[in-house]
Amino acid sequence: MACDSAPGGSGALSQSSAMRARLSFRVAPGAEMLSTNRPGRWRTRLRRTLPACLMLAVSLSGADARVLVAPAQPIQSSPLLASPLRLQGPDDPAVERDIQRLKSIAGTPVRNLSPRSPNGSSSQTAEPASASRAAWLLGLIYLQGAGVTSDPNQAQLWFERAHALGDAWSSAGLAWCQIEGCGGSPDPAAARRWIAQLRNVDLPRAQYLEWVVQSRMSPLQIATPRLGQIDSGPALPARELLVRAAQGGDMHARIELGLESVAASRLPEALEYFKAAAPKSAAASANMAIISDRIKNRLQVRPTSMSAADLLASAQQFHRGEGRPANYAEAIRLYRLAEVKGSVEARRMLALIFSRTTFEGDLDVAWMQQLGNLDLSKDAPGLVPVTGTRQLQREPSPLFDLLPEVWRKRTHRVSR
Repeated sequence: MACDSAPGGSGALSQSSAMRARLSFRVAPGAEMLSTNRPGRWRTRLRRTLPACLMLAVSLSGADARVLVAPAQPIQSSPLLASPLRLQGPDDPAVERDIQRLKSIAGTPVRNLSPRSPNGSSSQTAEPASASRAAWLLGLIYLQGAGVTSDPNQAQLWFERAHALGDAWSSAGLAWCQIEGCGGSPDPAAARRWIAQLRNVDLPRAQYLEWVVQSRMSPLQIATPRLGQIDSGPALPARELLVRAAQGGDMHARIELGLESVAASRLPEALEYFKAAAPKSAAASANMAIISDRIKNRLQVRPTSMSAADLLASAQQFHRGEGRPANYAEAIRLYRLAEVKGSVEARRMLALIFSRTTFEGDLDVAWMQQLGNLDLSKDAPGLVPVTGTRQLQREPSPLFDLLPEVWRKRTHRVSR
């Protein structure tokens, strides 16, 4: 049922006719069926609605009031929402042209023929070096999402194509895909086979990738709580391998050692590692600026006698990687110390951390990462608000520096 008003004819209504508001009822077919089948309910609805309509009729001047019973009109959707919502990146025809050109080169059959076919016509062949380079570059582009939507599975296919064409660096791409699981589950054994081939191309990078494999296979160690002392927890697994890679010039290894030094509050040492990697790494340059500011402002780790709130804050910094590399072992140790001193929030976090473990009983690193975003300071858990704190960082992948600069810049521009 609905109430509406309509003009009362061609001429103006008199005062008396305005007071004698004419009520008319129009019952739609659906409403007639309702009144026939369920008269009691219909009369109840009418009694509830009629007073409001009468009040509207009395308040109107110069118009008739009508009480209309009509089926509800369908809500018309806004033209803006008529089609599915799509998020589009900026159009960049240059990127599309470059990718299509690379695909044309990488996909062209490679033959040991002259540029002219035997019958004198041009043959559709490509030089092996250019074809393998194009396939390798396409693998990096799809791995990093440079001008395209990141597609690890597509990246692995192009790395395989580059390897079939004889590109030496393709072993690095295939090793990383086996570490990450581009086309399925991670396979450390397969990754090591590709790393062995990479040793003949770039030994320091091969050593760094071997360190990544070993560190991911190592269980997360938990530091023993010690009141009155804060340290960086257990040393990095296979650290000697990482040191050899850094000494050989690998920038990723130097960044990793710099992050370890920050966690241990050896800021001058960390600064040297980041400086060494900065010429080839934007992440190292950003880290260097952060550490330089910390040294300048003397932002060191807090004194040993810390309150429960201070211990909790330090634990959260190690957990979330705020101003220092994430260190889950040290975060758990500090959570335990905060719990000993009466922190309810620390106790809640520890209960969540150990509520989910791996099949072998070790801590679930992915679960730890998710818990880092939780705010347990209130009864109902929420998400930690986003702050402007500068974060220490790594490169997006151990292959990011191998991507030409023009494509590295495109990783932040287009998602397709």
